[in-house]
Amino acid sequence: MSEDTKKAPEQKFSDQVQEVSNNFIKSDYIIKSHDLIQQGFKVYLLAQGTNVPYAHSRGHLDATNNVRELTDMFLKYGANSNIGISLADTGIAVLDIDKHSTNGFQSLIQSGHTLNLDNEIWEMTPRSGAHVFFKLPDGVKADDLKHDLMAGVELLTDKVTVAPSIKLVDGIEAEYKHFGGNIIKCSVMPDWLVKMASNVATSGNRQKKRVPRYSIDQRINMMINGFDVGERNNQIMSFAGWLLSIRNIDPNLVYELVQKINSYSAVPLPDKEVNTIFRSAYNREVKRASMGGR
Repeated sequence: MSEDTKKAPEQKFSDQVQEVSNNFIKSDYIIKSHDLIQQGFKVYLLAQGTNVPYAHSRGHLDATNNVRELTDMFLKYGANSNIGISLADTGIAVLDIDKHSTNGFQSLIQSGHTLNLDNEIWEMTPRSGAHVFFKLPDGVKADDLKHDLMAGVELLTDKVTVAPSIKLVDGIEAEYKHFGGNIIKCSVMPDWLVKMASNVATSGNRQKKRVPRYSIDQRINMMINGFDVGERNNQIMSFAGWLLSIRNIDPNLVYELVQKINSYSAVPLPDKEVNTIFRSAYNREVKRASMGGR
């Protein structure tokens, strides 16, 4: 093997980042994504200014901690693509507090709980809500925690959009703003939040009721404003399943309602995709009913 055909030694992470910085656009999004990888997270890209994956991409399923792979994504989709991180297998969950359709901060106060954000690592979302990062305590698994906690308050354990991403709010660009240092150094989830999110049946207290992913307030908001971008698939599945679980309801009526709500959405899903999601919800409810469940 000649000297110039020998395989180059594997580069250190810092060398890869330096090479990328020297040869590619110095975008805040790229710089932040490299920092997140260095913290140990896998990063994925979203369409600029949205929470929607690019067409023909798989969103958080494409998340990578390989600098070169991520750079290829930026080259393909654009240097100012929104960025998100996969939370799977990180031991970190995000308390998502809404302040748009329902005031989650008020819900927390009314439940007797408050958060001092000055002591936490968190991000302000484009509609003045908050994403608060927490490490899961030892012995607590993300799969054992429920998502919908109360009106305007949700626990994210799969993925989350992060700063410096932006969204269009009433036609104006609004950004995610980060506070408190590196995400990986977030504090441990408080006991009250673990208890609130607990969804584990204990001996002699088996849970028989389904834990809804979305509250009644959130479902009413869907009927008024349509399905949220980035949550459309989950919301259609949940909303359709909720109605289909009602005894003797006409599935055709449910389907027409889902289509109508989808038309109210800021970015409606194509009819073909709505059909596929609805069919899955219907088949799931049929199977559940045949097993005696609701």
